[in-house]
Amino acid sequence: MVGKAVSVDPGTHTWKVMALKDGKRGLAVARFGAVEASEGAAGLAALGIPLRGAVAGVAGRDMTLRYTQVPPSPDWQLRQLMDLEIQDLAGQSGGNLSADYNLLPVRAEDSDFDVVLLSLVKNDALDQVADVVGEARGDVAGHVPNCIALYNAYIRTAAIDDEDEVVCLANLGNETIDLALVRGSTLLFARNLSGGCKVLDEAIAQSFNVSARKADQLKRDLLDLDPASRGRYASSQAEKVTMAAGGAASAFVSAIQSSVQFCRSQTKIDDLQLDRVLLAGGGAKLRGVRGMLRESLRCPVELFDPFEIVDTTGLPDDDAEQLKELGSEAVVALGLAISRADPQAYSIEILPEAVKRRQRFLQRTVWNIGAGVVGAAVLGFGAVQAKESLTLASTAERRVSVQRRNIEQTHEEAEKLIAGNAADRELTDAFAQRAIPLHGVLRVMRAVRDTLPDEAWLKSIEVQKPGRGRGASPRPLIVAQGEVRAIGGIDVGDAYRSFVQAFREHELMQNAGVVPTSEDLAPDHSTFELRVDLLPDPPEASADADQEQR
Repeated sequence: MVGKAVSVDPGTHTWKVMALKDGKRGLAVARFGAVEASEGAAGLAALGIPLRGAVAGVAGRDMTLRYTQVPPSPDWQLRQLMDLEIQDLAGQSGGNLSADYNLLPVRAEDSDFDVVLLSLVKNDALDQVADVVGEARGDVAGHVPNCIALYNAYIRTAAIDDEDEVVCLANLGNETIDLALVRGSTLLFARNLSGGCKVLDEAIAQSFNVSARKADQLKRDLLDLDPASRGRYASSQAEKVTMAAGGAASAFVSAIQSSVQFCRSQTKIDDLQLDRVLLAGGGAKLRGVRGMLRESLRCPVELFDPFEIVDTTGLPDDDAEQLKELGSEAVVALGLAISRADPQAYSIEILPEAVKRRQRFLQRTVWNIGAGVVGAAVLGFGAVQAKESLTLASTAERRVSVQRRNIEQTHEEAEKLIAGNAADRELTDAFAQRAIPLHGVLRVMRAVRDTLPDEAWLKSIEVQKPGRGRGASPRPLIVAQGEVRAIGGIDVGDAYRSFVQAFREHELMQNAGVVPTSEDLAPDHSTFELRVDLLPDPPEASADADQEQR
């Protein structure tokens, strides 16, 4: 099945739009276009790229990334914990936030806690992008942080030969810097910083007393940050521009160095060192920026060009020319599309309020309306049937009165049998309560020992006392709980089902009632529970119990 996605990267200078296909042959760019941000919805519509269900990037001051440590929890419990924290943070900001979260793949060394990456964005920022896309005859289905998009683009397109190599992915935008630290294929740290190349424009504009547009032109034409160019600048004007912006450019180095330090503190990896830096964004094309970073960070610094392995042969000529010109600036747009098209991609997707309302309507309101319609139809049908039944009941009443005496006699005999069954059952339950707790636990433990796969382990085993009421077991149950993890590339679901089948077929579990339950089976981890009834009711007993209840 081919995954398709359309992404919108709303930059401060240009908006990039990409239509992507993810099929058996890999990633293929179907369309690409870029328009000046000042052109707004009209410029997006003029590209001719359908924007229905687009995924949009988010970065800058309107977004906050937080890291929270939580104890290992099942999905439902983690969802409750994070919902409470999101509500608390939203309350502090006046309720004007949308958020999403995901577990980081790496856990801090010597820690029993998982790390959750939480992204919070102001609704006003989401609405601004959604409004522009809506005016261009499209809609936004979700917003993904640019740093996460950067990571997904790297994972799908980079050749990762060394799982211990630490790579810094840096997208140098005009007003933001998006960073992701990756070890092998594992995301260690993601961060979004304000600043970007705009700080260079401001430094040049202040030094030369020129407008922001003129400062941007001087930056593009004359700036040379490469340390090797010192004393050999192309002109005295180039030297002055470089001297004016050199101090501000050190913010790029500080951003990467501080991110590495934060990552060390969070993951407790004290010897974490950068092996390579990959640059993307408009700032990656600045003259000498790689040389400056290479000297300060003491590691190779290269351009991040994922389009070397992405199929772009199907692009129209104009799109292909634009993509070639804006290759480094289109990396985030590619990562955004991958985040939606690839179901295996690391996902943090913040839903706009309109999408949330639509989901609530589909998940709740529609079903309530449908239930009401079905209920009304059932009531109408029942009224017709009741009228017919009344006629039949009047006829049958005469026959019932004749048979009543026979039924009363049968009823008296049945009550005597029921009383005898109840006494026998109480005696059986008394024996079961004394036999199951010791002998039963040993049987279950031996059966688990013989059938439990190497990728699973038992966490607890206990005897559940008989209960009363609807759905409760009248006999003691043996409850065993454990976990299965994906070790050596196994499929957790297959391992779990094979274990349950082998456990049921074990000679010690013959004639036992085994009810397996589990949490949501994730691809790499599952929590399971086995409820064992060593004295299940035979079919005849179940029928008798049903008759007794009647």
